[in-house]
Amino acid sequence: MSTAACRIGLLGFGTVGSAVARRLTRIDPLHNLALTHIFDRRAALKKRRFEHPVCWTDRIDDLLTSDVDIIIEAIGGVDPAVDWIRSALLAGKSVVTSNKQAIAQDGPALRQTAARQGRQLRFEAAVGGSMPIVRAVADGLAGDRIQRIVAILNGTTNFVLSRVETAGGSIAEAIDDARERGFAEADPRADLDGIDAAAKLSILCALAFQLRVDPSTIATRSSGDLASGDFKRARDSGGAIRQLAYAGYDSSRRVLTAWVAPACVRRGSFFARTTGARNAAVITGEFAGDVQISGTGAGGDATAVAIISDLLAIARDRAAIVPAPILSTPAAIVGPSVDRLLRAEAV
Repeated sequence: MSTAACRIGLLGFGTVGSAVARRLTRIDPLHNLALTHIFDRRAALKKRRFEHPVCWTDRIDDLLTSDVDIIIEAIGGVDPAVDWIRSALLAGKSVVTSNKQAIAQDGPALRQTAARQGRQLRFEAAVGGSMPIVRAVADGLAGDRIQRIVAILNGTTNFVLSRVETAGGSIAEAIDDARERGFAEADPRADLDGIDAAAKLSILCALAFQLRVDPSTIATRSSGDLASGDFKRARDSGGAIRQLAYAGYDSSRRVLTAWVAPACVRRGSFFARTTGARNAAVITGEFAGDVQISGTGAGGDATAVAIISDLLAIARDRAAIVPAPILSTPAAIVGPSVDRLLRAEAV
């Protein structure tokens, strides 16, 4: 293990990037992480809000040609993020990202590039916020044969649904509250429509089942269209509504069942007790049975926890090479049963 400080470059100074930067300037020196460079297209404006001495730039090449050891990608989206992640790996930098769309769409190829370059690509923050589901699936349960994952993977939507459940009012009012608390973007449709959770679920399918799954092939139903009557019917049936992401794989038939949709869960169950901007998951293995994990799933601070955990993992062993996965394609991908979603489930 190297004793020299691990030099960190940050791509993007938005909600996530600024939260990471603040944490890194206060991190225990024993962790040996040093934030040295920040890229942002509005660097001249953003640097006025951050007093810590770092090298600011609005040119991506300045970061790629610098002496940083790890680049944090926190700009989001696919273009140009994927190209920049690839360029960073080819420039000899390890990469930590919170970008679920980039990993869902190009993760296997990027991981192959990282392995060839002798660098690491880590993405815990892309799936569960502060809930360490990537490590749980890829490492903690690597000795099992995972059969099913049921999860709340979008903290914004969970905040909205649980707020309507407890405080009443409309979906629109709950969204406004989520925005004020920093849990929702200006346009939350990707969260409510299940697009965000579908991308995260496709990443989990690669980790749990070694399957290449395009997020667009995962059936989704929007939580944004729910009305007060839907919540009343859930209460009357002894349940609560949550946006669930489900993936189960029948390896003998090579059939993947995968969907993201609002579902009625039994009141008092693990998922019903998951309220606010939190994520939760039940991972079912053939030998370990059900493993439950949860954690805050929205907001810059929660995402920063996962990013810094990945930074520390790389800093502890910078020479580690993580083999790229060998993925297959399922013979079929099927969606949810409507009847199943409309009745209270004991999950």
